[in-house]
Amino acid sequence: MDAAMKSAKDSVFRLSYSITQGAEQDVGSRVWSLLSLTVEMLQVVRVITHVTYGWTHESQAMARWFDLVAVVVDQVRQWVPDLYFYILACVLVVVASADSVLITKMTRDGVLAVWPLKVMRFLVATIVTTLFSTTLEFLLYPLDCTTDGMTASEWLHGGGAGC
Repeated sequence: MDAAMKSAKDSVFRLSYSITQGAEQDVGSRVWSLLSLTVEMLQVVRVITHVTYGWTHESQAMARWFDLVAVVVDQVRQWVPDLYFYILACVLVVVASADSVLITKMTRDGVLAVWPLKVMRFLVATIVTTLFSTTLEFLLYPLDCTTDGMTASEWLHGGGAGC
């Protein structure tokens, strides 16, 4: 039992050391952290002002303008179809899943490289925090009734099927 506990402690230490390796606390990183937190906070404001929670459509539309990511995506959506964003979101989720499986296998084998942890840190920082609501919106794209093409309901139940 003692050897297993020591092995677990060593693994946790190696993971935490590898994740924090290269993290500096200079002014630039603090400003970047503050900017990132601001973007995330504005996304939360956009999500909680949804019509589902009792807000009006006008309030929801106004709150969307405070979400920097949503504003940029709305501008890009004018030229790029939603299907490409759906594919990109699926690829990001598959890459994050494959990276977590790779980290698990490497940790189990006792080999610990830094690059998969840095990739996972980047993916979590972008997908889970900064781009969460936008990524979720694109992952649910095939179920959305506002698509120009065929929805999943129409594909499964035939034309004219309700959402």
